[in-house]
Amino acid sequence: MSFHFKKAEPPSRAVRRVCREHLGEARARLRRTRHPAAVHGVRKEIKKLRAIFRLVRAADARGAYRKAAKGLRRAAGRLAATRDARVRFRAFAQLAGRHAARRFPVLQKALLKDCRRESRRFRAAASVARAERALRKTGRRVAGLKFTASGWAAIGPGLVQSHRRGQQAGRRARQEPSPKNLHEWRKEVKTFWHQLRLVCPKWPAAVRKLTEQLERLGELLGDEHDLALLQQFVTEHAPVAEAAALDPLIAARRKKLRGAALKLGARLYAKDPAAAGRQLARDWNVWHGPDRKR
Repeated sequence: MSFHFKKAEPPSRAVRRVCREHLGEARARLRRTRHPAAVHGVRKEIKKLRAIFRLVRAADARGAYRKAAKGLRRAAGRLAATRDARVRFRAFAQLAGRHAARRFPVLQKALLKDCRRESRRFRAAASVARAERALRKTGRRVAGLKFTASGWAAIGPGLVQSHRRGQQAGRRARQEPSPKNLHEWRKEVKTFWHQLRLVCPKWPAAVRKLTEQLERLGELLGDEHDLALLQQFVTEHAPVAEAAALDPLIAARRKKLRGAALKLGARLYAKDPAAAGRQLARDWNVWHGPDRKR
């Protein structure tokens, strides 16, 4: 589900409305967390909320952004282990193919056992109740958001900063393509993507193409990260023979994903952030019209 700013809506009002909508979606998904896919859905909603808060943090007069972001990080952290177990198994199934059970019986059994164990831990730790409390607190803080700026001035600096952070994270990933650097880059890419999709559903074709390519870049980096998690699990849990057979497949796939991501990212972040911001401001004003009161 996607929520967007409305043309006649001041950014401050739009932010509060969209945050409420994402919070409602996150809480609805949280009530279905016995299904593993729902846990991942809650994390996705939290990431969207964090992207919104980062978009407007420069214009947040009361500092509600920092408190809300901290609570959302804690809520997402309580869901991470369950999500990681699930994506490790999915990455394994996609890589090993139809004959996974025959070629890697011990590893497949260990991955399934890990999924069940993390699901039990998740329920036993009352993570749902704690995440629910964090989301309720975030809702109260959203109601208290007060902006020091209106119109493009409320959101423009956040978009420029997100572009800059993605550009810097990509540079670090090119210099040292470690799992940590690539994962940090992915987070910045996803934040910028969420923000662009949020603030202007009627971007011109060039920006729509950018958002599509940012989505693709996020997918490449996400798949690479999932395989890095799988590779670590293989090192710790797979028998020597199974590890020896699977490790080259993982390494080759990760190398291909990294190459594609670095090539695409260099093109997407080639423009100076300030220049990119000026172009986005022009596009916003064409769609949204003159700045409105907040």
